[in-house]
Amino acid sequence: MRITTPFYSALFAIVLSGCAGNDAPPAEQTPVVENTYQAAEDALENGKNAATVSKLLMDNFEAVSDSNTGKLNMQASQDFSRIARELADKFPEDTMAAMPFYRSAEVVRAMNDPKRAAAIYRDVYERYPAFSKSPEALFMLAFTYDEDLKDLDAARSAYNDFLESYPTHSFADDTEMLLKNLGKSDEEILKELEAKTGE
Repeated sequence: MRITTPFYSALFAIVLSGCAGNDAPPAEQTPVVENTYQAAEDALENGKNAATVSKLLMDNFEAVSDSNTGKLNMQASQDFSRIARELADKFPEDTMAAMPFYRSAEVVRAMNDPKRAAAIYRDVYERYPAFSKSPEALFMLAFTYDEDLKDLDAARSAYNDFLESYPTHSFADDTEMLLKNLGKSDEEILKELEAKTGE
């Protein structure tokens, strides 16, 4: 039995807004949109600033998935994540490069590559501390370790880092709950909840 909370609904919206789930069909079944991010790639190669390239990428972000089915467009997703990485590498301290990089972690996670998604979330958090989504990047790093990679030690460390760095953030209560239930099965959590309501 899966325990659902408003938190998980909100988290799903954060993680996959604009992206599809991990059950995307193979690339050959998904229509390929050629050169979707060509303008962004050209701008990056021609020395345009981070703000210009970021806008060109984000203006076409919806191309990573089919608007009707929600299925990932694998080619567009791969192109988006590659160019976002190149942008972040070229501008490692410019927060204008941070949003596409952060969104690329969502795309990569939806592509069912949680190890690479975790690495991107960590890079976003460490490279761009002033970025508005930096707390969410740290939270998603912990959540990816917890939910996808089942690396409980790394998840615990990242959840604790989140609570230490952002004790008043809107995700703090959820982080405490996830930390408290780290490694427990849904059945164990349900039994604990039933025991508390039966007292």
